[in-house]
Amino acid sequence: MTYDVVVLIEREMSEGDARRVAALHARHDEPVDYHLLVSSHPTEGIGGPLALLGSSFADVAGLAPGAVPARTAAATALADPQYDLASVIERSSRRLRGLNDCRVNVSITHGEILLALKTLVKSTNSQEVVVVAWPETAASFLCSNWPANARRQLNIPKIRVLEHAD
Repeated sequence: MTYDVVVLIEREMSEGDARRVAALHARHDEPVDYHLLVSSHPTEGIGGPLALLGSSFADVAGLAPGAVPARTAAATALADPQYDLASVIERSSRRLRGLNDCRVNVSITHGEILLALKTLVKSTNSQEVVVVAWPETAASFLCSNWPANARRQLNIPKIRVLEHAD
């Protein structure tokens, strides 16, 4: 039996992101399978059944259009799925896979992020969702009570929100 975790990423995972995600599950007795979920257009909203939770990272976090602050040089060096989806997938999965003996599967959504999240959680029978997002997005998630709302909508026991790390 495995412990399945969906990891929703806003951009390419840094080494620090991968270490923090892997550390969350380092003490599990059973093997951990990660299911990375990447949106091919994370900043564009598309309506759907879970629109009440938002359809893009900015929508979900309650950020106004254009309200995302400028990134540091290190942060902008991470690949953006809107422009380099292949690099996001390859680097993020390699970094996570290299930290422990786990399988990493990747799913891409070209549509509504939270609908894709709900579908992936159900199809993989995942017990947990980890969201890796920019600090301002992560803070907005937590301030808006997004984890509790998403936990109810997704019918999953555990949702964690982590800030991108360098």
